[in-house]
Amino acid sequence: MLGRRHSKYLLALGGVVLASWWMNSIANGATTPRRTGFALTSTTFEDGGIMPKKTARAPLYGDNVSPQLSWTNPPPGVKSYALTFVNEEGGPSGQIDIYTVLYGIPADVTFFAEGELSKPSPTGKFVVGKGNRANRPRGEEGTYSGPGSPLGASPHHYIFKLIATDLDPKALPPSLSLAELEYEIKGHVLDSIALIGRFGRP
Repeated sequence: MLGRRHSKYLLALGGVVLASWWMNSIANGATTPRRTGFALTSTTFEDGGIMPKKTARAPLYGDNVSPQLSWTNPPPGVKSYALTFVNEEGGPSGQIDIYTVLYGIPADVTFFAEGELSKPSPTGKFVVGKGNRANRPRGEEGTYSGPGSPLGASPHHYIFKLIATDLDPKALPPSLSLAELEYEIKGHVLDSIALIGRFGRP
């Protein structure tokens, strides 16, 4: 669920491009999110807090350990989830940096352990899409790539977005981009929730 706090937060940050992307992605779901109390949390960092160095991009910034994530109160009828992770400030051109695109997460999955998203799942807990980060090996472009804000810049804002859908976990092919994923789940979104982390180098 995109609550009032997150909505105002995104717009106040001046991240017009991301705010537009976020609102459009919700609107394109065709079905209005049901506001079910859907919640996404992490034991690795607090919502709005600083992400630890171990979660930052390897090898220059950290160890690229994906944070622990868990969720509760999914909407009725959910069959699978999608998970995306983007940098709100984006690159020098203003383009949103897309770090993680995962989907086909079965409805009975309610958490990911630390480090679990840093590589493709050997047990089929998720399907790997495609991000725009060039520092990941082929086939892993959509798995977790940690933050790496420029030296001396204010902490950038990184957003995990979990989307509940009524699609079968095997409905979508691998290697979809974020735009392709949003097109494919149009009309199938039941609810969504955000978790924001910050990272910077003094």
